[in-house]
Amino acid sequence: MQLRTTRFGDIDVPDDSIVTFTQPIIGFQEFRRFIVLPGPEDSAVMWLQSTESGELAFLLMNPRDVVPDYKVKLGQHELAELAVSAIEELDIYTILVVSEDVSKVRTNLKAPVLLNMKQRLGKQTVLERSDYPIQFFLAQARKTAASPEEVSNARSDA
Repeated sequence: MQLRTTRFGDIDVPDDSIVTFTQPIIGFQEFRRFIVLPGPEDSAVMWLQSTESGELAFLLMNPRDVVPDYKVKLGQHELAELAVSAIEELDIYTILVVSEDVSKVRTNLKAPVLLNMKQRLGKQTVLERSDYPIQFFLAQARKTAASPEEVSNARSDA
């Protein structure tokens, strides 16, 4: 299939590379078929390009790059919906929102994108029982990592 995109020009899309979303990305209900494309060279991001609209693409990132202990818990119904028996069989990403103001670059940790690349299935899910924010600013994550918290009850004579 030939796909004309606004970001990548015309690309040839093999049918076996299309990921079908069992549930749409929030706010984009009419789009369910995507391909995964590599991001910029030497970058940890990738693109999720719609095959139904050449203008629609999302930047994806691995949430563990900013929150190393990021965890997603799914019920059996969601696992079955993606044709897996364990969360480890899925690739987990979050949608990255880029702004000209670097301090406003953020990702949605509350609603990860789950991909089963073997079966070519995907969905965005909302982690209802988590405290993850909808807007997690990457600049804040870098600042926190660069300056460890001060421990107010530490003893100097220990």
